[in-house]
Amino acid sequence: MKPSISIITVGVDNLERAFAFYRTLFELGDDQIGAGDDHVAFFLDERLSFVLFPRAQIADTAGATEVVAGSPGFVLSHRAGDAAEVDAILDQVLVAGGSIINPGTQSEWGYSAYFADSEGNVWELMATPTTN
Repeated sequence: MKPSISIITVGVDNLERAFAFYRTLFELGDDQIGAGDDHVAFFLDERLSFVLFPRAQIADTAGATEVVAGSPGFVLSHRAGDAAEVDAILDQVLVAGGSIINPGTQSEWGYSAYFADSEGNVWELMATPTTN
């Protein structure tokens, strides 16, 4: 895998408070901010996004049943070219000593998977659908 960080997702306890903080800090226009019920995305440039996401949901994504000390506070996301590349990287993860949290699955957002490195840090692999 040639690493390329596309999204940094940070776990927060209070989404509204964190949104207000980062909106003020980053000084971005409304056209560079996207929000949903459970997240806020800051589009820093055409290749990098910074996303705020509830810490409990990050813990759930990482396979933790509850948020405890040491629960992941962030997820690094790597954009792969396609689903086959996501699966190939998962094979490399196992060889390198990591573990697969969620195997590749298709959703409306594309094909994605989650893995943990040898220290338990969480990565997302994603291949977004192409648009015609």
